[in-house]
Amino acid sequence: MSESRTEPNRTHLSQTSHFSPWFLGVCFLAFALRLMAIGRPLLGVFATKNVVYAMIARNLVEHRASFWLPRLDCLRGGQRGLHLLEVPLSAYLAGGLWKGLGGSLDVWGRAVSIGLSVASVVILFDYVRRRHGQPAAMAAATVLALSPVAVIYGQCFMLEASVVFLTLSTMNALDRWISGRRTVWLAVAASCFALLALTKIYMIVLLLPIGYMLFAACRVRARTHQPLPCRIGACKHTPYRTTLVFLVASLPAVVWVLFVVHVASPGGSLADQVFYSLRDSTEAHGFPHPLLGQADFYRQLFDDFSGVVLTPVAFMLPFAGLLDRQWRRYAVWLLAMAILVVAMPRKFYEMNYYYTVSLPPIAIVAGLGWARLAERLRPSRAAVVVVLVLSLLASLRYTAGPMLKTPEEDRAVLPAAQAVRELTAGDEPVVTMHGSGIDLLYYCDRPGWALEPDEPELIDRLAACRRAGAKRLVIVDVDGQESPDRDLLPGGMTLITQGDGFRIYGLPNDR
Repeated sequence: MSESRTEPNRTHLSQTSHFSPWFLGVCFLAFALRLMAIGRPLLGVFATKNVVYAMIARNLVEHRASFWLPRLDCLRGGQRGLHLLEVPLSAYLAGGLWKGLGGSLDVWGRAVSIGLSVASVVILFDYVRRRHGQPAAMAAATVLALSPVAVIYGQCFMLEASVVFLTLSTMNALDRWISGRRTVWLAVAASCFALLALTKIYMIVLLLPIGYMLFAACRVRARTHQPLPCRIGACKHTPYRTTLVFLVASLPAVVWVLFVVHVASPGGSLADQVFYSLRDSTEAHGFPHPLLGQADFYRQLFDDFSGVVLTPVAFMLPFAGLLDRQWRRYAVWLLAMAILVVAMPRKFYEMNYYYTVSLPPIAIVAGLGWARLAERLRPSRAAVVVVLVLSLLASLRYTAGPMLKTPEEDRAVLPAAQAVRELTAGDEPVVTMHGSGIDLLYYCDRPGWALEPDEPELIDRLAACRRAGAKRLVIVDVDGQESPDRDLLPGGMTLITQGDGFRIYGLPNDR
């Protein structure tokens, strides 16, 4: 598995310039697909995950939270609850743009993801073009640009687009440094890796392909008597010292994780304010998970990769790429992604946005597969266009519904939230009830609680919320059905107002 440079594959498309009309067209498609839903509210697919980061961004820029302690609008221990899973840097960027430039926070959150997602396509193209030539780069960039999960979550108010961007920025900058560019590229790579680990601590597994790239390049340089372009030591010491640079870069994330484990543990100084933390996530997704022994898990993996991850059109390209020996240069990167699947099988099984982090190395191997096929078959430009159109249609098959459609049960959220804002003061807590989600609470722009209609001891929970200062309960119907208020809710409540699909009650005082 050598990191030596190989002669790029040659087809008629490889003679085009770096930013050829083909590549610009792919970038336009990537941008246009993601832009379609930029004005839609954060409702529908993984709405709770979207509004979590919107809440965090809003609370930071409105000085209700600190950079290291992200907070939601869900009250815990008399304070806005702590969400201690990661440091959501891209959400903070969206919040800063919203605060500085105005407009809609939802739109800014989506815009940041779109920008990072399209930038990832450009970086992947640059990375693969230098290593394998134009055809492989075009195919890899197209796979990433049109992957349904990359499209859907590349326009959501979520962190996945930033994870892919920082991953590719790290690997691209490191490759440029190894190739003989200025040492500044090593600083860029280490900085991007530090931000990546802060954003998602599990991406520390990227140290595996980073270390492999360094040691493999050193072996090649040693055989050719060419030292690595590094000022920090001789070639035989460079991989160790450079790996140490990346280990140091991961320290802020490691320190933050240790801090979270301490404060969120039972008896910790902030334990009563924690809404969700790494500790909770670890307990919910323990290792080894029983899913690893179930055939349905592997069937779901196959269905996801052949559908929402790659589409049936691109699914066979990585297998074709395995026929090219150059895929071995990415074996360790693929292994790192496989480790994530084994370590967190339930997350991949239940939340397909986790597949986005595995897309870069898979897209690269897919690019190698296309380059090999193109070299042998020499498809005409018309044939290439047909493949591109089929890929686009396959992507739209999976993305159009989730991106463009607001579910019927969510359509009353905005008018209900507007009514709540008119009835309450800015710091007055409210109680919301909309299935199991917190999206209604986010749009109310009030601190409070999101209760579920079928949770145990609901009446006692409502009484506790009233004692904590809540005066209003807003209910948005789920699945288009009216909630059986008389059976679920305590007596003495007053219906204040109602609309199509929602009702707002006044909570009774304790007796």
